Amino acid sequence: MKMKTRTITVTAIMVALCVVVQLFKNPGTIPVTGGLINMIIIIDTLYCGLVSGIIISIAAPVTSFIITQSPMIAAVPMILPFIMVGNVVIVLFAWAVRCKKLELNLLPLSLVAGSFAKWGVMTLSIVQWVLPVFGTDLSPKMKTVAATTYSTTQLYAALAGTALTCIIWPIIKLGVKRSR
Repeated sequence: MKMKTRTITVTAIMVALCVVVQLFKNPGTIPVTGGLINMIIIIDTLYCGLVSGIIISIAAPVTSFIITQSPMIAAVPMILPFIMVGNVVIVLFAWAVRCKKLELNLLPLSLVAGSFAKWGVMTLSIVQWVLPVFGTDLSPKMKTVAATTYSTTQLYAALAGTALTCIIWPIIKLGVKRSR
């Protein structure tokens, strides 16, 4: 698939925005940071398309790990690909309503469903499979923190990203429409 220069540029800007958001990450602000990252991923998908959304979905967890040096992912690197898969799931739900005449009406419903689907995928893959199989060396406290971080916290972050997107996307769409 051939990407236009504008799409490549916007995708690069979105990756840069993800990095900037991740630089200001404090341990207590995971849902806030995650909500912003989810919003960036969703808006990029709506504006640039599926391929761009998938690129951001894969790049964001990698840059996050590089920036934060998460001890959880360092101890169990198998978590990283499943974070990417969770992000791709919400991208697919955003993409499903893109370019439809009822997009603004269907978008909130689709993104809420996508948030729960992301939560389900990450809970089943990371909490129910990766941590028990590959995280045998983790302390019980670390397992509990990981289970919360990669299930409930991801749901809150995805729902926060959904809410932000539903507020910001109509404004962006109107601005893009006027500039053309």
